[in-house]
Amino acid sequence: NIFAAGATKAPTYNNKETIRKDPAMKNLLLFLLACSLGAAAAARPIRGSVKCGGKPMGGVTVTDGYTFAQSDEQGIFTLDADDQALFISLVTPSGYLAPLDGGIPQFYRAYDPAAKRYDFELQPWPGSGECYELLAIADPQPKTEEHFRRLRSEVMPALQAATDNGRTRGSNQAAIVLGDIVWDSPELFAGVKAEFAGLGVPVYGVIGNHDHEFPQVTDLSAQRRYEASFGPVNYSFTRGDVHFVSMDDIIHKATGSDAYTSGFLDWQFEWLKQDLSYVPRTCAVVLCVHIPFRGGFNGAGETYFDEVLELLAQFDRAWIFSAHTHNNKTNYTHAVGSKKIREYILGTSCGAWWHGTVCTDGAPNGYGVFEYDGTSLTNMIYKPTRYDETFQIRLYNGEDVFTGGTAKSWKFDLQQPKNRLMANVWNADDTWTIEVYENGVKTGDMAKKSMIDPWSSAYFCGFCGLKESYASKNDHIFYYTVKSPGAALRVVARDGYGNVFEQTEITTPLEADYPDAY
Repeated sequence: NIFAAGATKAPTYNNKETIRKDPAMKNLLLFLLACSLGAAAAARPIRGSVKCGGKPMGGVTVTDGYTFAQSDEQGIFTLDADDQALFISLVTPSGYLAPLDGGIPQFYRAYDPAAKRYDFELQPWPGSGECYELLAIADPQPKTEEHFRRLRSEVMPALQAATDNGRTRGSNQAAIVLGDIVWDSPELFAGVKAEFAGLGVPVYGVIGNHDHEFPQVTDLSAQRRYEASFGPVNYSFTRGDVHFVSMDDIIHKATGSDAYTSGFLDWQFEWLKQDLSYVPRTCAVVLCVHIPFRGGFNGAGETYFDEVLELLAQFDRAWIFSAHTHNNKTNYTHAVGSKKIREYILGTSCGAWWHGTVCTDGAPNGYGVFEYDGTSLTNMIYKPTRYDETFQIRLYNGEDVFTGGTAKSWKFDLQQPKNRLMANVWNADDTWTIEVYENGVKTGDMAKKSMIDPWSSAYFCGFCGLKESYASKNDHIFYYTVKSPGAALRVVARDGYGNVFEQTEITTPLEADYPDAY
């Protein structure tokens, strides 16, 4: 027996005759055959049903995270579950919703190799499924009790007001949290989940790099505590004519907080290909991830990003929702042949990691509100958590120098700052126009230039004493040369959806105009 104690070297075999005659080799082959049969048996067949109001639902897609099946006319599905499966999940079809538990739709069941049946009961999605709103919340990210207090007192009241307003208007709403639900503190998952449950709308999750637990042996084992609260990290659902896919795009070594790169593993890419194969090409697709496709902080792996973009480009319309950067980048477009795929990299609800009340680009702490009708995105607002949604502009004098009360200084990147009016319009993209009125008369439009916001930079890097990376260059600073110095100024911003925002107040370098300090 070559596995017996004391065996130091496996024998070598050069031909079939040796194999036939050698008893040890026969035993080895029998052992390997038994292993292969066991592996075949490890793909365990399961059976289940999908119903709504007790009535069978046919054509509902089911997945174990690796392969897919669909229910038949009697609502019955069968699936050979992969030995690595953790969940059996439904792709919730349009017009339906899984029951909520703690605000989280229960479209999944934990996979148990001993279980043979997985039965699901769906509910009708209320009202018209074609028109709805999605609240996209980036990086709540509490780590301390103070962070959690601010989440409860600043972020949640704003979200609650939004969902209360939606119910008053009769609008169908759901929310998705785009990762970093906590900050290396999985013990806070239950508390954060309880806060979101109070919104009274379905809340979906995306895993972030700070939602992993470490040190752990593998990336997958580092996800377990997240999954216990929010379910699978790769899943999908359909609302109206839009198919939403949430995926883990973090390849984590699980040895420490920063030990990760961005991208997908090969089995995830195969899973996504299968998922999208069930979606008509006339539908729109929204891919929700944590780390942006245009690149994150840690590493440039971006494995399978190009291939995923090519999959998305097969559909009439596609968007990507991401987070992670703690600033608001709404104007990033991926070109795949002739197809344009817009990526919304959202500002965060915790701002710059709970330092003050703004993100690193000067955008206020906030979240995105996306309104859909069919496959069309009919409105998008970045809603500040501490202000009305009409607050979309901050104005400055181009000549002002910002110090944050230190010997350092930050100013606008302008060759000729005199008589320049500056504006940070944090949600502006190429469809926006930014108009300037002097003494009530329009005198021109503002132009855009990529630069830092010196007001927020001086606050973070000066007043707070934080590192220079908190001075984030952005693409939503606008400038204009005033025709009549001393005139009463008004800036009017018009977005591509017909919304109009105005601002007349100038923010100064004085400490009274600093963001709220924490």
